[in-house]
Amino acid sequence: MSMALPSFQRNFWLALILGMAAVGLWLWGCFCMFSAGGWNAIRLAPSFMWRAGVDPYPGPLAGPVTTWIYGPLPILVQWPATLAHNVVTALMVSGVINLLLAVIPLAGVVQTQATPGTPMATRAWALLLALACWPAVNLIFCLADNTAMACGLIVVALVAGTGPRDHARLWAAAATATLALWSKQTEFGPVLGQIAYLGFRYGGRAAAAQALRTAATGGLFGLVFCGLFGAEGLVYNMFVIPAALPFINPASKLEQYPPYFNYALTYVAGPVLLIVLQAKRLFHREHPALAPVLVFACSIPFNLAGFFTIGGNTNSLHGAVYLLPAACLWLAARRPGPGGWPWPAPLVLAAALAVQVAGQWPLPMRPQLTGLRQGAALARQFPGQVYFPWNPLLTYFSEGRFDHAEDGLIVRSLAGRPVPPPVVKAYLPPAMCVVAYHRYIIDGYVRSFIPADAKRATFGEWILLSWAPPAAAPNTR
Repeated sequence: MSMALPSFQRNFWLALILGMAAVGLWLWGCFCMFSAGGWNAIRLAPSFMWRAGVDPYPGPLAGPVTTWIYGPLPILVQWPATLAHNVVTALMVSGVINLLLAVIPLAGVVQTQATPGTPMATRAWALLLALACWPAVNLIFCLADNTAMACGLIVVALVAGTGPRDHARLWAAAATATLALWSKQTEFGPVLGQIAYLGFRYGGRAAAAQALRTAATGGLFGLVFCGLFGAEGLVYNMFVIPAALPFINPASKLEQYPPYFNYALTYVAGPVLLIVLQAKRLFHREHPALAPVLVFACSIPFNLAGFFTIGGNTNSLHGAVYLLPAACLWLAARRPGPGGWPWPAPLVLAAALAVQVAGQWPLPMRPQLTGLRQGAALARQFPGQVYFPWNPLLTYFSEGRFDHAEDGLIVRSLAGRPVPPPVVKAYLPPAMCVVAYHRYIIDGYVRSFIPADAKRATFGEWILLSWAPPAAAPNTR
């Protein structure tokens, strides 16, 4: 008796193994890119500030100014990275956390949304497909959206199929939805989507009860965060500054940078069109995809508002990720038909990864650490003199001091609330005569107080702007 596996079953397992390897390489490449440039270091700095007892939410006349105008939960999520003893290790730990914010929630939601009896291999395919379609920007960069998206996915898993008397899950969904909002203040999709879902399935009373739970948990978390970070600075940075940022013309934004248009088609217009075409099936009380569809629909206006605010980028257009687990489970369960139709899951996986890798080509296979090590050498060579506008952690690890983040100075200026010159000066190196930009960063705001005759030089991956040190510069060596 032959023990050979049927042809499709052999191909199924071979394709699954190859798919796991391909997705693993893609995630590894994203991790290797995480430490390049200065963006992630500047976004990680508030966590180090909070651990060091420095306010990451400074008021209008305080400093150092940070780039962080979002909720406090991501600052706490990145806390393990603050245990590192050098900037390289800190970025490595932060990069792992960043990947886990996608992998763990997706794995959990795929597991909970799969119908009983769904084979484990099908669930594995769904997870691979979801990871392959996860926005690259959220894998490569440390963003407030990443924590908000993780919370939103958990909300979808908790509320889908939950009855009005399942109070524990409803309270957990309400609490997690408000944590998404305390991650990024525009993350109303999970908050409103869970309420809409319960109202759609069980009526207005169930929706009202969930709205009260959400308000209660949101207020409780607000009191906790105000106690941890201070109410005045938290309100100023999280609400006052963002509310003052102007909107820009949508057409001009999409025209200026064509990839924005392509991204909007992929993650907004495409899913909307599919939902409209399948509306009769999806908007049914018992449909398993109803909860993620409603969360996505409630996310759209807030995602677009963030995207079309000055400084907004594609990371704001992330509402479609709430559809991924349900869509990928459906796709993973499809099998080749008798008429010779191809097996869709491997084809979609290959196509998604091809698009992702092409967008980040060449994809590195080793962590990009050279620039960080060169920057650390510069910080040791010029203590008290070199300013890293986009790499505050280099100064922190070399001198134990936090300087202004240039992006924070830019944002306050765009919001019409520029930092007063005395406050700017107070949080710069005491004998500043060198400004160091990584080659990936375009120098901007700080140029306004760099002498016109500053010399430009390069040191490895760094661009140095230098001038004569102050005559009475203290010896900080």
